[in-house]
Amino acid sequence: MESSHIIIACAIALLCSPALWLILGRPRYLSDLDHLGEPPQDATQRYSISIIIPARDEAENIADLLDSIQAQSLAPHEVIVVDDHSTDDTASISSAHSAHVLPAAALPADWKGKPWACQQGADYASGDWYLFLDADTRLQPDALASLAAAIDATHSNHVISVSPYHTIIKPYEELSAFFNFLMVAGINAFGIGKGSQNNSALFGQCLLISKDHYQQVGGHQIVKSHILENFHLAENLKALGIKLTCYLGKGTITMRMFPEGFSELWRSWKKAFSTGAAKSAPRALTLSSIWITGSMFAAISSITALLTIDHTHSLALFIALTYTVYAAQCYFSFRKIGSFSPLNALLFPISLIFYQLLFFTSIISKKSGQSTQWKGRSVS
Repeated sequence: MESSHIIIACAIALLCSPALWLILGRPRYLSDLDHLGEPPQDATQRYSISIIIPARDEAENIADLLDSIQAQSLAPHEVIVVDDHSTDDTASISSAHSAHVLPAAALPADWKGKPWACQQGADYASGDWYLFLDADTRLQPDALASLAAAIDATHSNHVISVSPYHTIIKPYEELSAFFNFLMVAGINAFGIGKGSQNNSALFGQCLLISKDHYQQVGGHQIVKSHILENFHLAENLKALGIKLTCYLGKGTITMRMFPEGFSELWRSWKKAFSTGAAKSAPRALTLSSIWITGSMFAAISSITALLTIDHTHSLALFIALTYTVYAAQCYFSFRKIGSFSPLNALLFPISLIFYQLLFFTSIISKKSGQSTQWKGRSVS
């Protein structure tokens, strides 16, 4: 690549870099809300939160989540684990941790697994609020109190969702960085400008909705055939004029997504692509694409410069500046959504190349008619 081409690539990258602030420049954390000032027993009766956990082969995760629920400063009204035809010890482990286990009925032909499990849990629940949690989430001791504070902050009139903070333990999990970024950015809840106000979607891993709003929208029945039920549920709620509020879970709610290895990580993110992650709001999708494009130009120009050492001092500084801008932006965004290593941000082209590889693999698989499998079920 000639020097003039490298200069153009760096210039394009720098022009694309402000897109990050437009989609993630105004983060909102659940942990920033004031906790309740009333006695825990009174608060438990007042908020009456039924926790509903759809679980299919979650023996590796469910005990840690239920232990974290038992440690809450604000006790839930009830804890319901909907056992979605698990082939492992999910049901027995849940019972041993004092949850009510609700065996799921046979999956109807026109339903997807998670919406069907959630609907059954909601039909059984007796609380005034339904908190749907994925089995791989974990709650810090004040998490339910913070969610109750969110109910008060929104005058008991919003549907509330939280993006859990991704706990990174093993090196291969670092490869999730750009996927997690896009998952948060695609909700369109934390940007600057009117385009990201009152136009967000919902996070499916942690969703709190009042019984009245749930029944008004038609429950999960309205999204029964969708894998990304959170996006479609958000659309139906907004159509009814019901407001949505999203938070980041750092310091309050966490998740451990892929404890079983790299292959689980690959299948899960491939599932997200193959089931229509482009349901993101057009503004969020456009700005995210611009920033990812800028990241690619920054990475390509830097890698090319390393392979071609014959550059002027001023050009080398320009390349270094461009790379530093994106490494800093990666650090800023990655650390807000997960415990990603600073080294991940410094070497962001590695995670970016993996993201592009999986993205194109998913497109090829979908065009060739290949079915994506997840826990024994086809999701595409």
